Amino acid sequence: RKGKVRFGSEFFMVNRAFKAIKRSDVAVLVLDATEGLRDQDRTLAERIAEEGRAAVIVLNKWDAVVSKDDSSFNKAVSYVQETLPALRWAEVVVTSAVTGQRTRKILGAVARAAASHKRRVSTRTLNEVLQDAVLWQAPPSGAKGGARLYYCSQVSSAPPTIVVFCNDPKLIGDGYKRYLDRKFREALGFEGSPIRFMFRGKRLREVARVGKGRQAPNS
Repeated sequence: RKGKVRFGSEFFMVNRAFKAIKRSDVAVLVLDATEGLRDQDRTLAERIAEEGRAAVIVLNKWDAVVSKDDSSFNKAVSYVQETLPALRWAEVVVTSAVTGQRTRKILGAVARAAASHKRRVSTRTLNEVLQDAVLWQAPPSGAKGGARLYYCSQVSSAPPTIVVFCNDPKLIGDGYKRYLDRKFREALGFEGSPIRFMFRGKRLREVARVGKGRQAPNS
């Protein structure tokens, strides 16, 4: 968080980065591949996610990483995703600013992230994915009974925002929200962009009025 950054040059650098993130469509977070991640890196990653910006993670100084083998890249990606969970959906590009190695790949990753950020998906397709997710893992149950997911619809893009209508939003915990995010990404992609899910309560009678032919995923 901003308050944990020491006052001084680092504080002003983070402040400028925050302003740049707010103005951006796609944020490029540059990390040093020869060092471990710092608190400042986590702070910037969390702010990018909070602002709903698309993102690309660049691991620079890849040429200086010693003892690389065929598994080094996958290990590096896993490390970044585990330590920066706020941006686990961002594409990771390894580069060397000194040699120019793979630097051109950054523009391609940015273009893909921008396209994902602006993408719209039909309601029919979204509900097919929702139904499949519910079949694989039912929503959690609470003291008042189980959660029921009726249908969903994308209401905006940049970032893609999906409203899920259910019987009680309070029954949908963070764990199930992460599960839905993963299932939607497996089916639809959206690499490089956050997906925002909003859960709204709706009575079954109201759902029936929405339109004929739509079936609740776990009805």
